[in-house]
Amino acid sequence: MAGMLNGREALVLAVTLWTALSINDILMLPGGLPIIAPGWLSSILLALLLARVLQRLQNLSKVQAIGFGTLCVFAAATTQAVFDITVIMTVGPHALPGGQSVPGFAIANTWEKALLQFRFSLIWNGIVFGFYVAALSLLNAQRRKLDAEMRALRYELNPHFLFNTLNSIAGLIEEGSAGRADRMVLSLSRFLQKTLSLDPLHDVPLAEEIALQRDYLEIEHERFADRMAFDIRLPAELEGVMVPNLILQPLIENAVKHGVGPSRKHVAIVLEAKREGDHLVLSVENDLPTEDMGRKPPGMGIGLRNIRERLQARFGNRWRFSSGPVDGGRYLATITLPLRNA
Repeated sequence: MAGMLNGREALVLAVTLWTALSINDILMLPGGLPIIAPGWLSSILLALLLARVLQRLQNLSKVQAIGFGTLCVFAAATTQAVFDITVIMTVGPHALPGGQSVPGFAIANTWEKALLQFRFSLIWNGIVFGFYVAALSLLNAQRRKLDAEMRALRYELNPHFLFNTLNSIAGLIEEGSAGRADRMVLSLSRFLQKTLSLDPLHDVPLAEEIALQRDYLEIEHERFADRMAFDIRLPAELEGVMVPNLILQPLIENAVKHGVGPSRKHVAIVLEAKREGDHLVLSVENDLPTEDMGRKPPGMGIGLRNIRERLQARFGNRWRFSSGPVDGGRYLATITLPLRNA
């Protein structure tokens, strides 16, 4: 989740704060390390656990997440206080002969010590939770921004694509290729209708996403019939898997624009979906023009950044995306998502 307190950050914060809190006890209680160390370690483990739990609340509403997170903070503080008092009562008498008492660390005053430990733990876990709430607010703002961008995407069509498609249709009509022109018009109509009717904030079955990309590829195939071919590989068992809509569009557009457009040779585009354990892997692969082999084609950054931002907002850290030239003079872009059925 973008902006969330991850495990490494929680560990650094926990070690720093609890070490600072423990220094006072260590200085005031020489030889009391056997009492202090278990509480120090348990507080760090609880902090990591709390950070992990908070990361799992990203799909709840803000009110639900804050309410549940507050309960987690109190639960963690209570657990820490009970553990500390248990250590003091069991280890303390052996570590401090005669029940030694030091100001601020009195073994005899168990309930006072319990309350003190609870307050310390509550403050610390509250700090962790504060980071979470701040990150949640930032994430919500990022999501609102992304939602607005996605809504605008419905009405944003590459003007060159539309212009070239209409020109191609006119050219086919002049040549007397009415059948090809009809197919192109129907494909363009389906593509525009589906694109404008989609709710950009909702997921769609993979079969629908693939069908939309097929319409787009068929349009481009009519334009580049002399040098473009495409192959779509979608296993039947994956047709109902849910994916963010239009997630493949930038990859398909790049394959045509940077693979087919500048090439004088035959270009094959392969769109494939497959399952790997609990993950769905979507890939788009295409031949590269000879002069572009070994480097990323220019102008691809915006579309790829859009994909990463959408995946981060939708799946937190449970996704992978890679793109770049591969062996055989081809370019491969791969998206890995959690496998989710309707």
